[in-house]
Amino acid sequence: MHKVLVRTISGVIYIALIVGCILGGPMWFISLMAVFAVAAVVELHHVAGVKYRNWATVASLELDCIMAVATVYMSCLSVLPSWVEICIIGILLLYLPVRFTLALYDKDKDSFRDTALSVFSMAYIAIPLLLLSLVYSDSYDNRMLVLASFIMIWLNDTGAFCVGTLFGRHRLFERLSPKKSWEGFFGGLVLSILSGLLFCRLLPEIGYTRVMWMSLGALVSVLSTWGDLFESMFKRSFSVKDSGHLIPGHGGILDRIDSLLFVAVGLFIFNMML
Repeated sequence: MHKVLVRTISGVIYIALIVGCILGGPMWFISLMAVFAVAAVVELHHVAGVKYRNWATVASLELDCIMAVATVYMSCLSVLPSWVEICIIGILLLYLPVRFTLALYDKDKDSFRDTALSVFSMAYIAIPLLLLSLVYSDSYDNRMLVLASFIMIWLNDTGAFCVGTLFGRHRLFERLSPKKSWEGFFGGLVLSILSGLLFCRLLPEIGYTRVMWMSLGALVSVLSTWGDLFESMFKRSFSVKDSGHLIPGHGGILDRIDSLLFVAVGLFIFNMML
């Protein structure tokens, strides 16, 4: 009972933080995405068992965190002071040569693997959060679109959990997630699509038709599932259950945004096409 209460309270706080920052404006939301990026990068390094054995490895982690923040803040360069803009552009241009040079001073046999992991963390975490921030920063209507996408993700998770718990019989991807079922997947898919019909009524200013909203709901559901499975594959390859313990009862930030990282890319493309 205590674990359920802790999980519920921390989940409510997490959702309230996201919704509050979405409604708070670009700097609030983008700053939250930057914090998520840093926390997720640190957790990814932790899951992979990166050892901070010398000054080069410590500097590499710090560089990865700085790069993650710089990448996310690229979405609002036009409203930042010119000196901040110059710093961000400089970090982006120098990241790879500096990171590769630091690897030369790490004499451990895992130095190349850790360098590849750093680059992977930017592609897997920082760039999707940048794309989500770009969608958000485009207009007020797009901010509501981002909020709707978050809600779709949460509804998809809720539908998958409830239907899967009650009726789950056929394993969806047993190799990576033994508890996920096809019944749960379709439960989340249906709820996400139905939420599209609701958003069509609540957010007519976005200009999406009913079919567009339902298509977005289906896209969010599928990408959410793939995102969750991909992170499960990553953790299983290192025999780790949770990416961290930052959110009591829920694991780490990476455990919470694994679906979002896939959805962010799909949302960016979906919105660009329409």
